[in-house]
Amino acid sequence: MGNDWQASREWVDISTKWRLVPTGLRSSRPEDPFAQGWLRMEDGDLEQAQRLFEEACRIRGDGNDYVALGDVHVAHRDWAAAESQFRRALVVAPLSILAVLGLSLVRAATGHADTAVAELDVLARTRKGDPVIGYYLAVALLARTVEVRTETGDGRLLIGDVKQLEQCEDLSRRVALSGTDDAELLAAARSLLAETQSGREWIWTAPRNAAFLGGVAALFGVVPIILGGLLGSWPLVLAGLVIGAAAIFYAVYTYRRQRWQLRALSR
Repeated sequence: MGNDWQASREWVDISTKWRLVPTGLRSSRPEDPFAQGWLRMEDGDLEQAQRLFEEACRIRGDGNDYVALGDVHVAHRDWAAAESQFRRALVVAPLSILAVLGLSLVRAATGHADTAVAELDVLARTRKGDPVIGYYLAVALLARTVEVRTETGDGRLLIGDVKQLEQCEDLSRRVALSGTDDAELLAAARSLLAETQSGREWIWTAPRNAAFLGGVAALFGVVPIILGGLLGSWPLVLAGLVIGAAAIFYAVYTYRRQRWQLRALSR
């Protein structure tokens, strides 16, 4: 299971933050339950990893022990249990960045991505350009784009109004500036940004109808203006202006939409 496991998004979510820890931490004491637990975790043996990390918590109770145990729960997507362990880690080690990043992942997964973004923004300012912090900030930003969009009955995400469009555009741009080096997250942000940009394009929903109204505007708008000018009749000119403007307004109001509106209407 090791190769498949280490290629999974869950493993990336878990392991990225441990890049902040010295490489030799997990191998300096191979007999330690924490080190053994990591070997099992790397192999994808979550049951044994959990048992060993629980033993490490009982024997030593270091902040990293609780973070690692919380990571096992993250792998199982047991967010309540994961949050509990990350909070324990902060009690033992109040300055644990690993625990803070673990909590941000929980918040991003449980509908509180806005809180995660706010907290990670602060952390990112103190560690500018750090790709590890940037990774979790990017995860939280993308999770926020999920929260602000409208979910259809079949599980699709759509931009349902102008506010959602603007939020998604801003959040996707921020992912690109987050500092992450994760290609999948950056690609997701580029795809969403492209969707928001194409969503601003104006589309004629019924070109034939619009063209017909354009003809009406020309016939009953422009012609009276010309005749009124030739005959010196200002009422005729005014009538042409009113009729032409009304026809054009009705055509635009009825048959011209931004692309995001058409997508929303198709849900």
